[in-house]
Amino acid sequence: MTHPRRGARGQAIVVFALTLTVIVMLVGVAVDGGYALVQRRTSQNAADFAALAGARIVAVWIAGNANDGNDANVRAAIIASNAVNGGATITFGNSGPAYVALDGATLGRVGQGWIPAATVGVKVTAVRTWAPYFLRLVGVDSWDASATAIARGGWAANGPAGAVFPVGIAEAFFNHREPCSGPVSGQVDDPCYPQHLTPGDLNVPGGFGWLKFGCSGYGLGQAAPANVGGCSTNLGFLQEEIGPPGKSFGCCRAVGEPGSADFIGSLPGNKTSADCSYWIARGDTLPVAVWDYADGQGSGAYYHIVGFTGFQITDCNGGKDIRGVWRQPLYLGPTTAIPGFAGAALSVQLIK
Repeated sequence: MTHPRRGARGQAIVVFALTLTVIVMLVGVAVDGGYALVQRRTSQNAADFAALAGARIVAVWIAGNANDGNDANVRAAIIASNAVNGGATITFGNSGPAYVALDGATLGRVGQGWIPAATVGVKVTAVRTWAPYFLRLVGVDSWDASATAIARGGWAANGPAGAVFPVGIAEAFFNHREPCSGPVSGQVDDPCYPQHLTPGDLNVPGGFGWLKFGCSGYGLGQAAPANVGGCSTNLGFLQEEIGPPGKSFGCCRAVGEPGSADFIGSLPGNKTSADCSYWIARGDTLPVAVWDYADGQGSGAYYHIVGFTGFQITDCNGGKDIRGVWRQPLYLGPTTAIPGFAGAALSVQLIK
């Protein structure tokens, strides 16, 4: 005969075991689920940065540089970025990173040896596989956290978001030149050898000009009374001073947009007194305006701005002339596949 208390005790053990299992599962879902979200964010970061890294090489390819803009470098950039940002090993092949068209369609896989003709970006999926802490007790031994990102590369559709150094460089200077990607060089035939830009007549090929950016007077490093009228800071395209040095203003809205500074007044070279020592010492790449034609004379002269590029100034001789190297930096999007001017800046943009 079974004792009633023994039966109740047996049922209690079963209930306790079931309850404990439910508690473990709830704790497991809470702990492991929270950790899964962390892994998911890590995967997304890895995918985002890997896609942007690949898109940067695509931008170089779109700009016509087949030496640096190639499939092998896209693959290498994705691998390096993914590793730095904590993604698991990426497998290249039928399900690996892919080249995408403007509409997002897949054109081919990264690592196949070439970049398809209509490519504007890359698609990358990053995966992190990890072992749960609690859920393995109920048979869940591994968990995958994956994320996908698409990034585009190409010409910069807009100007830089920040201030622009008040120099305009002739578009003709960039014809048949390559941007510098290394340290400043002493070799004359090296793209990183500082080039000498000359002021003077407005349309001198390879020339440059100091820009007024809305100043009613000369406005760049001038002491009174030469700085007649000063620089107005309430104009739509005028931003804060870039300085040091003082009186170096930046601009602009995107070229071609309503209110943009497509035409910027020229500061006559023989009136300029500029101190570039701060920027020369830092070695920064500065966004500068690029013009295709100019007109007028003296304080009434102006430049027609067609875009922006990156330039490192190595000497400015008190403002009478400048030397430097063309850097063509990458700006954040939006991007366009429409060819820019010869020296146009490149851009990358995260789409998804």
